[in-house]
Amino acid sequence: MTIKMLGRLQGGIDPSDALRVERSCSHAHVPAQPVAAGYRYHDLGGELPPFYLRRFRYGATCATVSLVGPVELSSGADAERGAPAVALVQVSVGARRLPWESLLASTADGELSPLLVRATLEAVFELQLLERDDCPICG
Repeated sequence: MTIKMLGRLQGGIDPSDALRVERSCSHAHVPAQPVAAGYRYHDLGGELPPFYLRRFRYGATCATVSLVGPVELSSGADAERGAPAVALVQVSVGARRLPWESLLASTADGELSPLLVRATLEAVFELQLLERDDCPICG
């Protein structure tokens, strides 16, 4: 985490970002360059869907933003690594998967670092979140 990022994380949450999260159906476009955006691709095979994972660590606690089950925009089939796709966005802090709203409501949890929660939220804000009406999966 850079000094510039730390400074940005100390300010309040931009109301437009909070509104985008509230309106989102929980799907987003996979970044055009996932590796450059900090995501790693994992395909465990079998019945489990592939996913992109971005990790954050503060002390002994780890948080992740996962882009699960990417669906290719052109065909609607499971997306190959790096293909333009839409995926389900999930956030986990430690071993708990958390709804985004809980992170918005409390950037300071007694058990969690506010910086870790905020860094995770910023990763969600960076995504091109979809609203239900515009989502090829939900709409």
